[in-house]
Amino acid sequence: MKRLKRTLKIISTNWVHLVGFYVTTLFSLILFSFFGLEGYTTETWTQALFLNLIMILFLIFGYGLMFLVGFYVALIIMDSIGFNMTKTKTDFILLLEWIIIVPPFVTWAFKYDYWLWLTLIISFAVTQWIRRRKIEKINKKIATTSALANSG
Repeated sequence: MKRLKRTLKIISTNWVHLVGFYVTTLFSLILFSFFGLEGYTTETWTQALFLNLIMILFLIFGYGLMFLVGFYVALIIMDSIGFNMTKTKTDFILLLEWIIIVPPFVTWAFKYDYWLWLTLIISFAVTQWIRRRKIEKINKKIATTSALANSG
């Protein structure tokens, strides 16, 4: 039961990727618009700054939904295996997840000239680092709770 509870808490840290993708997409679209990358230019800076706030939600939950479902299913499976069936360190598990998930997105970025994938790959690395800290807090809390239960 403790293992399942721990796994669910670790899986629940994946929300940070969605926030990271939103923020990264916003800044990327503004940056791409500033540099005038084809396909990313907007009519005005007002559109680039404010309209993108809403458009990104449609991008993520419309076009991006098929990728997000696969992305989160893969993460849940890898989290379940990595944090339950091995004694591997958190850093290695998160790095391995990143290495396994990233290659298709690099390929698609260059194949389809869709440069947003590259910035999202960087976002995924940063959010994995943020998750690492959250997972370590979960592990520390569970270890402390277990130590107190065993001593009492």
